[in-house]
Amino acid sequence: MKCLLVLLLAFACEWASAQQSVLAERRQRAATAFHDGIVLLHASSAVEVSADGFRQDPYFFYFAGLENTVGAVLAIDGRKGESWLFLPTDPPFRKFGLVPEIQPGANNSGFEHVLNWSELDRFLGAHSSARLYYADDDSRFTELPPDLLSSKVPKAPTWLQIILQKWPVFEAKESSKQLQALMEVQSAEEIASLRSAANATIMALMAGIEAVHPSVSQRSVEAVVIKTCWEHGAHGGAFWPWVMSGANAVFPRPFFSMVRYDHLDQPMRAGDLVRLDVGCEWNHYGGDLGRTVPVSGHYDAAQRELWNIFVAAYKASARLLRVGVAPEQVFDTWRKELISHRDSAKSTLAQHAIDLWSDRKNVPFWQIHTTNLLAGYPSEPLREGATVNYEPIASVDGQGFFLEDMYLITKDGAELLTPGVPYFADDIEAAMMK
Repeated sequence: MKCLLVLLLAFACEWASAQQSVLAERRQRAATAFHDGIVLLHASSAVEVSADGFRQDPYFFYFAGLENTVGAVLAIDGRKGESWLFLPTDPPFRKFGLVPEIQPGANNSGFEHVLNWSELDRFLGAHSSARLYYADDDSRFTELPPDLLSSKVPKAPTWLQIILQKWPVFEAKESSKQLQALMEVQSAEEIASLRSAANATIMALMAGIEAVHPSVSQRSVEAVVIKTCWEHGAHGGAFWPWVMSGANAVFPRPFFSMVRYDHLDQPMRAGDLVRLDVGCEWNHYGGDLGRTVPVSGHYDAAQRELWNIFVAAYKASARLLRVGVAPEQVFDTWRKELISHRDSAKSTLAQHAIDLWSDRKNVPFWQIHTTNLLAGYPSEPLREGATVNYEPIASVDGQGFFLEDMYLITKDGAELLTPGVPYFADDIEAAMMK
């Protein structure tokens, strides 16, 4: 028994050392990419009683590896190639006995400097000639009127506004796209987490498909999706599901749910289409998958024709996904496949949609995005080792159409990470009848 404990301890130490090496390499890449300044990343500082657990800022987590550290600031000094971690003086609930994940002065932490955040003032004062790079959080909006904000960077988060007010000499630059590029090509461990997230997400989507019925509320289907994520080993949802029916499914209206207490909830009506967009989380990495399904369990004749054409265009263009391909090349293939169905289209809905969607400006939300710790901008052209979601989004005559899968970009093409989910109308209707 004693030998077994020794072996387990040795394994744990080896694993921890390997993790520190991975994180140090990530920070070094960031230092190289931002060699003329300092990357400042802020850990999440919000503790929400309504959440299913603390959710760390994805940028901070990727470079620091600390999932339960609240409010800390990570500074990656590109000029010296060093990382500085500044920790709150009074971390949450320590007075009640909660031991912080990491403490100032921690040895063997992988960081060059681990300090109390009272030292942040001194650090910034000594580096006031450097450029500051930060990542904006799209889920947070301006908290103060413009006349109280930095005139140079009015959109910077409030914590950075304080710094810019004290040291107006600093030049700050929003750099989320560049940071996402550093996060884009994933390790074998990250890909394994994404595979697990994708597998749970498949089950959650199928459960959601079966739960859609007339007069059922959108919220009740969303609850089924989240429950299924947990049941299949995931850490809940990577995002709150979008079960958007009727007009709610027409972009950009789904975005409005995020600033509505009711999340645009409504009873679903027969004849409407539903945007079913779901994702489960696994080790912080998110799944993302979706289909357009009929509330009644059956598409009407026009919806059926257009949906099957939509799927055909999706499948033809998805085959183009591979290293070196730009998203707009995928769009061109998608558009060409749509146009090839124009002469045979029978319904006015399909004819109108093909004519409308053939012009890029009429499908502004059509997209390919990366999926890892967050959804981001893909590199152009696509890179090997990145996970992307191919997500055509379009609408016509008050109806939304949408389809989404996860793909791992490989040197030979793209591996579908979300197989076994129905595409064409007959298959989706069959799944809804189970």
